[in-house]
Amino acid sequence: MGYPEHPETIILKNKFYYSGLREIDIYNYYRNNMYNILNQVKDRDIMLAILVDINKPVIRRKIKGKFIKLTPSNFDKVITGRTISIYSTMAYYDNIIIVDIDTDTFEQAKDPTINTYNELKKASFIKNITIRYTGKTGFHIVCELPRKLKIDTTRMLIERYLLSKNELTKQYTISPKRTKGIPNIDLWASNKVRGAFITLYSLSIIGLKCINVEVNRVRSFKQEFSKI
Repeated sequence: MGYPEHPETIILKNKFYYSGLREIDIYNYYRNNMYNILNQVKDRDIMLAILVDINKPVIRRKIKGKFIKLTPSNFDKVITGRTISIYSTMAYYDNIIIVDIDTDTFEQAKDPTINTYNELKKASFIKNITIRYTGKTGFHIVCELPRKLKIDTTRMLIERYLLSKNELTKQYTISPKRTKGIPNIDLWASNKVRGAFITLYSLSIIGLKCINVEVNRVRSFKQEFSKI
């Protein structure tokens, strides 16, 4: 990575970082996690959130008119001290699906995450399943399939499965839009061609890490656990 021109410049400040995150903090984090990130985005187009001023991100999908792919040879040029977040995007055929637990508050997201995970764990068509803290106010449940399918097909398959689970549908909505006060299991935000989702090990736009969380640790998990 190219060393920041203004390493001491604060580019992010919030309740988790009272003193602020500097360009050098972002630079050092991504330098230390380069190979983890590269492993996650291999063969995927990515989307970047870049801080142009303190707490002011802009989204970038292309460089010189081409969708961005991150490789060992261009990592230093693409990821800078102002690149706060790295998002992966879905392909037309893909072997994962992102189940986004969408709620009003972070604490409200915990039980729906656990309950949805436990139901999806029983699905015979899912090869592997993990819970990720997104680095913001919720969780993603990442479902890996045995093979690549059309992303629309996979989304409909999991939607049909979840709608058949009465214990879920009694408590939560399963919809492209959330009703205030009711947790929603969102299959639509990321699961479309070029739909974006936060990359494992990336920082979110509030500077917290996207990390895997074991199901038995979800209830006790606190956002500050993922500070850098």
